Amino acid sequence: MSARLEIENLRVAYGASQAVAVDRLVVEPGTLAAVVGANGAGKSTLVNAIANWSRAAPRVEGAVRMDGEDIAGRAAHEIVKRGLQLVPEGRGVFMGLTVEENLREGAPSDAGPGRRSYSIDDVYELFPRLRERRSTAGGSLSGGERQMLAVGRALRMAPKSLLLDEPSIGLAPRFVALLLRTIRSLVDDGLTVLLVEQNVRAAMEVTDVVHLLERGRLIASGPVDEMRDDPRIVEAYLGGGHG
Repeated sequence: MSARLEIENLRVAYGASQAVAVDRLVVEPGTLAAVVGANGAGKSTLVNAIANWSRAAPRVEGAVRMDGEDIAGRAAHEIVKRGLQLVPEGRGVFMGLTVEENLREGAPSDAGPGRRSYSIDDVYELFPRLRERRSTAGGSLSGGERQMLAVGRALRMAPKSLLLDEPSIGLAPRFVALLLRTIRSLVDDGLTVLLVEQNVRAAMEVTDVVHLLERGRLIASGPVDEMRDDPRIVEAYLGGGHG
């Protein structure tokens, strides 16, 4: 079986400044992989390059394969059609539309083989709070509710793989835990997720594989149980120890 996502020799530069240089990163089907690291390490740049989405105009080189097909350089909407969906930092919901209108917008009529179509009711089952707020405009939601809605909108596109960029930023701890537990349940149900996260402790509660990114380069990768004991993670992100 092909890796769900495979990145090789990926280089991302802005002008003369290289932001990311990742030689290899693999995400197996049905797993939750986390890219962790400090603010400014290049995590968002990495997932934006994978999805070919950016507000700026970086120079991107290298291979990005999904299920063995090289999708590098394809237009962002073509990548979405193939089943790779990015939830960018900032959440990306329509502020003037209600929760339910947001969830109706843009869902494909035919998801294609091997992809699960999530109905609006499916999203409400995952996030009961959204059902309660179904008539509320996106701009009136709390940060946690908005993040749930952004994930719900992504699920409505029937992704094979979901890229989540810093979903916990600005959220209360209870929302972080709820969101990440829900993401874990989606992975257990067969979805593949690449999670970018500054909250390393929270990410390690739910992930299968951890990739540590520093200054745009992967300096360590491995199963979460091994990476939990990596001194670089313990000292920098887990407060010098863990239980």
